[in-house]
Amino acid sequence: MRVHTDCMQIRKAALVSLVIFLARNTLGSQQPPSIANDPAPDAKVSAQNVKIVLSSHDSRLTGLFLLASGAQRHGMVILLHGFPGYEQNMDLAQALRRDGWNVLAMHYRGTWGAEGTFSFTHCMEDAGAMVAYVTDPANATRFHVDTRRIVVVGHSMGGFMAAATMAHHAEIVAGVVMTEGSPVHDGVSFYGALSDPVDYVPLAGTSPAALKQEAKANAAAWAFPALAATIAPRPVLVLSTNDGLRASNETLAAALTHAGSPVSYIHMDTDHVFSDHRIALESTVIEWLDKTVRR
Repeated sequence: MRVHTDCMQIRKAALVSLVIFLARNTLGSQQPPSIANDPAPDAKVSAQNVKIVLSSHDSRLTGLFLLASGAQRHGMVILLHGFPGYEQNMDLAQALRRDGWNVLAMHYRGTWGAEGTFSFTHCMEDAGAMVAYVTDPANATRFHVDTRRIVVVGHSMGGFMAAATMAHHAEIVAGVVMTEGSPVHDGVSFYGALSDPVDYVPLAGTSPAALKQEAKANAAAWAFPALAATIAPRPVLVLSTNDGLRASNETLAAALTHAGSPVSYIHMDTDHVFSDHRIALESTVIEWLDKTVRR
């Protein structure tokens, strides 16, 4: 209850300044060209998909590296899917690549055939393994990664993981949180979804009871004020939808603002996976990244 009370106080204190910030910084005024236009082919370094298997704590993770065309160094997006990952946002990944970004999209331990067991802690560690992979000098050279422009983009539980990854890794210069699903803050809404047996088909070694206990044991460390204090002063884009998590996303945005991060907060009139707002989602994320992380 103490965590909840602190977050509500921060939310009330920071909401006015956050609303003013948003009123002066409206995104989506013009659709980025990469939404509907392929880049010119590069004969020397073409755009391509590279299948990736990387190690995280002795377990192999599987995923895809979307390599942008061109021999120049590219900004790097680490794309984190939610729980359990039926929606992977690969249309967003393709749009980001057309915009000149490299994108790494991996499965966490214990999901979709990746080795190991699933837990929130393992997801955080696996995101750290992804950061280490793209910042390794050999991989940065191989994939033409600009290690000064590494960002993390996450959806649902992946949005919470994006915030945690920023908090734990100074290499991340900015983050996008797409309607985060926090094990600590989202309560009934989050654990109601976790009880769906369909969500556990692609997962290994976990249960609703185990995940609830893990969240309870880490309530203080995973609270928004604790994460925000370490994320600041790096910029964050927070997106919410009509999925029951708007208040939680506003609390996260307010905590970040209170801690000193420049925050852009946008609410979209759509469902949890942006079903009828995919173009709007892609346009907003790309425009914000291009304005915030100098390319």
